Amino acid sequence: MKAGLLTITLAVLFSSAAAIAEQAKYDGNELLGQCQQYVKAADKEKIYDQFDAASCGGFVQGVTGTVFFYSELLKNDDKFCVPDSATNGQVVRIVVKYLRDNPKLLNENRVTLVWLALQDAYPCK
Repeated sequence: MKAGLLTITLAVLFSSAAAIAEQAKYDGNELLGQCQQYVKAADKEKIYDQFDAASCGGFVQGVTGTVFFYSELLKNDDKFCVPDSATNGQVVRIVVKYLRDNPKLLNENRVTLVWLALQDAYPCK
């Protein structure tokens, strides 16, 4: 009984460590590659990675939606204010430009990078 419980516990720990290691690869480098695929799709290029394009679009939209949802709880300096007229495509292009202009930050977490890009482009007044 104890051996079985120990085996299960070790399996959970190892799978958790693997999940953390897997998440670590999702930094700005990964995000830039995915978002470049989104831009290719938006520009109607014939060859692009559909999975990466969708991953970028969904991720960026997720960050903007989360900040909007929690905007009442955030200090003005911590949030961004994307205009209602901005499309997801425009927002992704802003993220791509920010990532290209700040290569030293590409090792950072992708949530942070999207947030910084949008704070830079759309500060709240």
